[in-house]
Amino acid sequence: MDRRRLIAAMGAVPLALALGGAKKEPKPKPPPEPRAARRRKGAKAPAKHVDVAIVGAGAIGAWTAWHLARAGLSVRLFDAYGAGNGRAASNLPSMMLDPVQGGDALYAALVDDSREAWQRLSDTASLPILLPCESLTALTATDMLAEPRGVDRVTGARLRDRFTQIAWHPDETVLHAAKGAMIAGRRAVLETILDAQIDPEDVVMPAPLRDKKQDVYQLPDGGTARSIVYACGAWLTELFPQTLTPARLGAIRQQVFHFGPGQGDTQFRPPAMPAFVDRAYGFNLLPDAEGVGVRVWKSAADASVDPDSFDRRADERALAEARQWLGTRLPRLADAPVVASAAAHDCRTMTGDLLLDRLPGQDRAWVVGGGAGRAFALAPAIGARVAAHVQDATRPVEPRWAFARLTGNPA
Repeated sequence: MDRRRLIAAMGAVPLALALGGAKKEPKPKPPPEPRAARRRKGAKAPAKHVDVAIVGAGAIGAWTAWHLARAGLSVRLFDAYGAGNGRAASNLPSMMLDPVQGGDALYAALVDDSREAWQRLSDTASLPILLPCESLTALTATDMLAEPRGVDRVTGARLRDRFTQIAWHPDETVLHAAKGAMIAGRRAVLETILDAQIDPEDVVMPAPLRDKKQDVYQLPDGGTARSIVYACGAWLTELFPQTLTPARLGAIRQQVFHFGPGQGDTQFRPPAMPAFVDRAYGFNLLPDAEGVGVRVWKSAADASVDPDSFDRRADERALAEARQWLGTRLPRLADAPVVASAAAHDCRTMTGDLLLDRLPGQDRAWVVGGGAGRAFALAPAIGARVAAHVQDATRPVEPRWAFARLTGNPA
C-alpha cells in the first residue's frame, strides 16, 4: 500500500468508529397502565349470633369494632342513620388531633397511639386520612397548663416571624407541638369500617334485652350477642333516660365556618399554617386542606340541642363572632368569603370527661360517649380500651370515666 492510500485509510478509522458507536433511536415507551385501585377484602356476611354487638358507627364505634375484629371476635355494627351520617358528630370533613389536649395528661397519653393508628389507616387508603400539621395553643394569663412530651413553651415574639398569618402579642405564652395533625372526619370513619371488614347495619337498636337463661343479649332480628357496646354518643340519653339525663350527658351545638383564601394563596395550608387553639380568645382553627377553606369555630358550645331534630344551619350571630376573631388574630382573612358552614353537635358529659363503663347492673353491656370534642381524634386508643374491657372483665375502669362520676352513686 502506497503512502497516500495508508493516510486515507487511517483517516477513515475515526469516522467508522463514530458511526459504529452511534446510539440507535430508542423505541417509544408504551403508555403507563392505569393504577390499580387499592381494594380491601370485602366485608364478611354478618352472622346472626356474634361475640359483640356495637351500637353506633361513629369514630369510637368503628375503632372498637376494628380492634375486636383484629382480636378474632365476631362483631355486628349497628347505626340507626347509617355510618358517618349527616346527623353524626363524626360527619364533619376535618377534625383536630391536638397533642396538648388542654394540658390533661390522661388524654395526652392517648395521642401517640391514636396518631399511629390513623397514619396506618391513611397509608392504605386511596385518599389521605391523616394530614400532619404543627399545632399551637395560645394560653390565657391564668392558664397553668403543663407541656406534654414533645410540646415546647414559647412566646408570641418567637412566633411572629415564623407564622406571619397570625397576629401575636409579644409576651403571650404559646404551647407549640410539632406533631399535630388533621383527621379527615367522615371519610376516616368509613375507611376504618372498611378496614375492619364489617358491613354496618342501619337498624334501630333498643336498650339491652338480656336473655338470662342463655346469658346473651337479644338483637332485633332474632340474633344474639354475648356482649354489647353502646357507642352512640348523645343518643345514649334516649336509650337510658333514667340513668343518663340530659344534665349528665347531652348534645351541644357548635357552629363551624370555612373561610376561603384567595386564588393561589397557600399561606393558610399546611405546612405553612398550623392548627391553632386560641384559649385566650376562645376560638379554634384548622388550616385549609383539600380546598375546603380555613375552619373556624368557637370553643364554647352555644346551646343544648336534640341530635335528631336540630337545624344544622349556622346563623349570622355566630358568623359575626367568627369574623371578629379573625379580624383580631388573622386579619388577612377578616373579609374572606365563607365557602361552607354548618351547625354540628358534640356529645359532652357534665364533667367534660369521657364516659366508659359498664351499664349499671349489666356485666357485659358497655357504654362509651362524651369526651367534649377530643373523642374523635383519640378514637383509635379509646376503641382499644373498650375492646380490652370487653375481652377482660377484670380490667379496672378509669375512675374519671366511670358512671359514678356522673350519677354520684358508687355502686
